[in-house]
Amino acid sequence: MGIDVVSWDTVIDKKVKSSDNQDLGKVHTITKDFVQTKEGLVSKKYYFIPKYYVQGYDGEHVWISLTKNDVKTKFERDNAPTDLKDFLPEGYDEKRTATIRDFPEFENQVPSFSPVNKGQAGTKIQKNKLVMPWEDVIGKKVKSIDEHEIGEIKSVFSSFIEVEEGLLRKDRYYIPKYYVEGYDNEEKVITSLTKENIKGKYQRNGPPLESELDTQEYLERKQAQDEKHPQVFVNGIPFMAKEPGVQLESKKTGETLNIPWEEVIFKRVKTSDEVDIGDIETVANEYIVVREGVGKIRRYYIPKTHINNYDGSALYVGVPAGLVSAKFERESPPTPEEVKMLSEDRPNVS
Repeated sequence: MGIDVVSWDTVIDKKVKSSDNQDLGKVHTITKDFVQTKEGLVSKKYYFIPKYYVQGYDGEHVWISLTKNDVKTKFERDNAPTDLKDFLPEGYDEKRTATIRDFPEFENQVPSFSPVNKGQAGTKIQKNKLVMPWEDVIGKKVKSIDEHEIGEIKSVFSSFIEVEEGLLRKDRYYIPKYYVEGYDNEEKVITSLTKENIKGKYQRNGPPLESELDTQEYLERKQAQDEKHPQVFVNGIPFMAKEPGVQLESKKTGETLNIPWEEVIFKRVKTSDEVDIGDIETVANEYIVVREGVGKIRRYYIPKTHINNYDGSALYVGVPAGLVSAKFERESPPTPEEVKMLSEDRPNVS
């Protein structure tokens, strides 16, 4: 379906909303560089918002891809700026390039924009457990696969999300969409990358070029996610269903035990020859992350299929200690293909 557009003069006097759903007044004037909004009747405030921060128009509101705090901090002033070079934030040129790439007619027309209704539509999405629309994750917190806070989503582009971390010294990360794992029960966006990976590969001042995503690793990730969640990433982020937990057969009674995953977080992990290899740091969809050490930290990404017992204090995996490092130790999460291969290569436990 194509993008509906309207001319810029159509939105004069229309109400303006920030990405966190706060009022920014009404559109007062529009130039080739700015959308000027006016807020208040007696004590008036003026915001000179660079044009390419406009997300679109929903028929009632003009939506800005920044929070109200960002707009007030960066763009509130009494008069239009005269020196654009000093006024425009770092990375704005890349933002403009990405917007023109997605909406070639943006210079003359405002794209239509359909934010999710916080009431009825939001309830429907939660009930169906299908997808969280991309436009509805702006302002949401982001966590890495190794459970580190990354920051908040500031804007969403066609191929990646922009995440901002910090209050005074702000770091920005442009994370490709297909490295998003899902939206969890704590209302956070979870990525499939460690924080170290994100900082090393995706911290920058402006959006990357599309050609930078044209790598074998990313194309394989994209294919795997599309096979797992057909058509989902086009529209939003898949909800991460609550894991059913560990299902094991009791060695004492022969009965099936259902153990919630939240119960085993931070529990010790032992091998088939009773060697302690660390604590459970994270539970992902198909594997657990075991952390060993304090100074020099080792991480083992062990498929859930290798788990064969839980005694209330430790989780047991059916692999001897001598094979753990060779099979499971790595610096970043395994690809879906690697998880599948490791899962199939599990030992027969009598």
